[in-house]
Amino acid sequence: MKHSPSRPLFCVLVAVVLSFLPCIAASGRGGAVVQRNPAAITGLLNRIGGKGASQRFETAYCTDLFPNGQEGFRISTKSGKPYIQGSSYSALTAGINWYLNHYAHVNLSWNCLTTDLSQVSFPLPAMPEVHTCNAGYRYYLNYCTFCYSMSAWTWERWEQEIDWMALHGVNMPLQIIGLESVWRSFLMEDCGYSETEAEAFVPGPAYTAWWAMNNLQGWGGDGPDQSRGVTNDAWYRRQKELARKILARERELGMDPVLPGFSGMMPVGHPGAESQGSWCGFTRPYMLDPTTSFFQTCAAKYYAQLAKVMGTSRYYSMDPFHEGGVIRSGAYADGYRAVYEAMNVNCGSDTKWVIQQWQWSAAQASSLHAVPSGRLIVLDLFSDGKPSFDTYQGYAPQEAVYCVIPNFGGRTGFFGRIPKMVANYYAYKDKYTTVRGIGAAPEAIEQTPVVYDLLYELPWMDSLPSTSAWMQHYALSRYGMDASDVWDLLCLSILNDTTALQGPHEAVVCARPSLTVDRVSSWGGTTLFYDPSLVVDAAYRLWKLGRPNTAVGVSNYCYDICDLTRQALTDYAQRLLVSLREAHGEEFVACRDSFLQLILDMDTLLGTHQMFRLGRWTEMARRAAMEVDGATSETADWLERTNARQLITTWGGREQSERGGLHDYSYRQWQGMLRDFYYPRWKWWFAHEMTVPPEGWFPKEWAWAHDSSRYSEQPAGDTYTIVGQLLHNYFDKGNNNNKTN
Repeated sequence: MKHSPSRPLFCVLVAVVLSFLPCIAASGRGGAVVQRNPAAITGLLNRIGGKGASQRFETAYCTDLFPNGQEGFRISTKSGKPYIQGSSYSALTAGINWYLNHYAHVNLSWNCLTTDLSQVSFPLPAMPEVHTCNAGYRYYLNYCTFCYSMSAWTWERWEQEIDWMALHGVNMPLQIIGLESVWRSFLMEDCGYSETEAEAFVPGPAYTAWWAMNNLQGWGGDGPDQSRGVTNDAWYRRQKELARKILARERELGMDPVLPGFSGMMPVGHPGAESQGSWCGFTRPYMLDPTTSFFQTCAAKYYAQLAKVMGTSRYYSMDPFHEGGVIRSGAYADGYRAVYEAMNVNCGSDTKWVIQQWQWSAAQASSLHAVPSGRLIVLDLFSDGKPSFDTYQGYAPQEAVYCVIPNFGGRTGFFGRIPKMVANYYAYKDKYTTVRGIGAAPEAIEQTPVVYDLLYELPWMDSLPSTSAWMQHYALSRYGMDASDVWDLLCLSILNDTTALQGPHEAVVCARPSLTVDRVSSWGGTTLFYDPSLVVDAAYRLWKLGRPNTAVGVSNYCYDICDLTRQALTDYAQRLLVSLREAHGEEFVACRDSFLQLILDMDTLLGTHQMFRLGRWTEMARRAAMEVDGATSETADWLERTNARQLITTWGGREQSERGGLHDYSYRQWQGMLRDFYYPRWKWWFAHEMTVPPEGWFPKEWAWAHDSSRYSEQPAGDTYTIVGQLLHNYFDKGNNNNKTN
């Protein structure tokens, strides 16, 4: 039997015994459901592996695969093919991913979501391998992800992401696409608002997350005054149709989406609703007092509109007081009970409220006892950085999910808390019986895929795994060759953060210029928590191995070597900044020129890979805009400039950017931005005796976000060659001829 090196012998023997139990007869037994090669699974295999990939597998969905009804999967052989059985669709797809990684050495991640499996050898297991699940809830996404990563996704990209979710065993993804249509219909048909008034409430796609969490309204709109909301009727139709496709596919693959519920949000000035003050310079929407009968009336109408667009689900997400907001009467427990009752009455007695625990106050904590036991699922969002299970005694009497936030704001960085993440998950599960799930709640995705690959394998492991052993297997699945020494170095350094830092430590080159940069964004930091030479060494060792000999291996390799070298250069920039602070005269000039050249060299490096190009982000926005009926270049400009580019620079207007502290919160180390946004900022500052522009930095930043320049998404240059040159030039390691110094 092939198994995780950390599994105890007893568990292996039990697995062997279980593996020989029959699935059940094809016709089923005792009400059991059996499906051989289900159409949904066949479709997934053909999408991720190319036409005909499904014919290389045998699969089966068997509800009583395990005698005790546990959720799990079994990998064996049938008809000379890999045979994957699962007791749920989610377990079955997780089993397929386990086989691909641990047997076929195929690691599908954001840089390579599909491959040609016809070119891959499929070894057959010598003995069956069995895994059962220790986490019934496997949650995915954060409201913010829908903006920092997904705001301009087409159905093609969503289809790939849903397959990624399925392969990682996700069974309860958050889903808010289409919320724009729900609210416009609710306000116009049920609340007496005119079309203009209703649309003024709805923000652009890059800002829907904070609107859905009651933080702002209308920003990012498509008119001359972007605070007046989205007026393009075709955009609403586009989002509604996309929502239905997303939800149909998620349900087809056995997922129960978490839908946006009602907690009382209303447009500013709504009669009978209460002002909620401001959030980072934005005026927050008003809120109805949930304890009133009018709230229940509105909730019923909202849920009816929601069902028209998204259908119904087992799970609904409500966060009435996310990062602020109040009930003036102070009756928070009664308010939470009323929000729950609205869900219970309108959505069903088997539904559960999914709530985010993020910087809770005592008022928010009252939800734990206001809601009936077992009807609230608490997402402990920052379990890997600042867990709160002990503060709330495991969130009893409710259920809880151990979550990680590997990224904040989409800020670029190779980063993780892998040893801490693994140890804490098992520790809290052992300590509190209420911990029933695991999840990822990143503010943005498409970075450091290793964190997610390990996180979503944990539910299928019997006990605490050896991180080193797991990394050894991961390196082989990632590249199809041994690179375990590279990943050992990373686990000793940049993947071993033990602080509560919000995401990767920040890149000084992306900061507003200063000789004493200690952060780029208001809530970040630049302090290194590891020895940067280890990252340089890891990048060099990976480069020295050379390109793998498989398509998926090459894709993963090029992405990783580009990212690691970027990180090594990012850390080197901190050393240069220290030298600048201490230098004088000619030495200062030399350091200044080196610092500026480093930014340009990083731009060149990142330009070799599509995933690190600004053009991928901006052109994706323009393509999404052109899906809208009657779209014009102005439609594309709106989605690119007022949404995609604005979000990653000033975030909002001057008030939000400066006094609200949101500028550069979503900075990106991308080709195009380094050359045209960060480099000119530093160059201007050096040329003007290291002073801030009289009008401040905001006007320059705003002008760039809204200018007419276009950026290509097509890579330029060879990643491997340029990495070798940069490692040689900056660290005296490597060169084009693969020689060391």
